[in-house]
Amino acid sequence: MTHFGIALPPWKPEKLGAGSTTIVFMLTGNIISKKNNESAFAVRKPSIDFLYSKQQNGMVTIADAVKAVMMVKAKIIGNIKYKKFLESKKPVVQHQMDVWRERLGNKGLTFPLPKSAVSIRLYIKDRYRRDTVNAQQTIYDLLKDCHVISDDDDTHVNPNFSESGRFFDEIIYNIAKISISFKL
Repeated sequence: MTHFGIALPPWKPEKLGAGSTTIVFMLTGNIISKKNNESAFAVRKPSIDFLYSKQQNGMVTIADAVKAVMMVKAKIIGNIKYKKFLESKKPVVQHQMDVWRERLGNKGLTFPLPKSAVSIRLYIKDRYRRDTVNAQQTIYDLLKDCHVISDDDDTHVNPNFSESGRFFDEIIYNIAKISISFKL
């Protein structure tokens, strides 16, 4: 089969096979994207210190001023809202992990899951446009940070699926349903 002159081999879907099970994690509220909300600030202290060392009678030369401006560097800091989101949701995920350990631990469930298929369904409470791909990335990062999954690359989470829908006037907060299938 070819599309636009590119030959594709037959797709070989990964299958978990017999004995697989699915566990569900639920999150509520807004899912904060770490990528969209980073902040930049200027690191000026070295520049200011340089100017004070070069001043004479409260004046600096144009050359020193230009050099001081060139010394200012930008620094990116992580999203504070994203960090707070992780802090608030980690205990939720860890509690749900404990519930699943209690239910399925005697059948062989251990975290982090080495290989799984993940399906994310986002229930959106309002009519605003959302960047659902960033929300999915945040969820994968949260699952990895909480040691639900060992990694979020294609060798550890495959296949992965996601969808989103608007439920205006049906729900009062955003909901993320995360279904993780794996072989016991």
